[in-house]
Amino acid sequence: MPQKRCIPCQVCNLTESKYTCARCTLRYCSVPCFKSHKGSAALPGTLVSPLKPLSSLKWPYVPEASEFPDPLQRDDPKPLSLQQYEAVAMSKNIRSLLAAHPELREKIREIDKMRGTAREEALQRALGLTRPELPGSSHGQETSKDILRLREFAEAVESAIRGENDKQLRLEWGE
Repeated sequence: MPQKRCIPCQVCNLTESKYTCARCTLRYCSVPCFKSHKGSAALPGTLVSPLKPLSSLKWPYVPEASEFPDPLQRDDPKPLSLQQYEAVAMSKNIRSLLAAHPELREKIREIDKMRGTAREEALQRALGLTRPELPGSSHGQETSKDILRLREFAEAVESAIRGENDKQLRLEWGE
């Protein structure tokens, strides 16, 4: 039989750990160590739980590809793979854009709440791909600065998804 590995208590580092914290998976050996850990986690500025690697999460659900693809769907947009979702989530460029421009986050949330053709039209307006609205219409008027910022975000997402594969199609703004 394989021998059980001894993991020391991560609070006192003196004895073997017997328990695991349900919130953050920290290993501890006794009630006093648990109370010490629980008390230290409540202090402002301390990290309550370490971040789990994205690969350990079962998000997002990505269905497996069929062995026999439908020829009628050959040219349809393909869903993102788990690696592509991870690349977007961990992209420093995307994170810095969203942190620096809170209005960009709001615009993305606003568009994401829409469904169907309304979403498509709003996204195209926001990216400046359609004709401007008629004068006097306040619906969907985007400033050129907002358009450029959203395009920069779209290019950052595309870059994260494409990764090292430069042969994939790139966004073209058709100006």
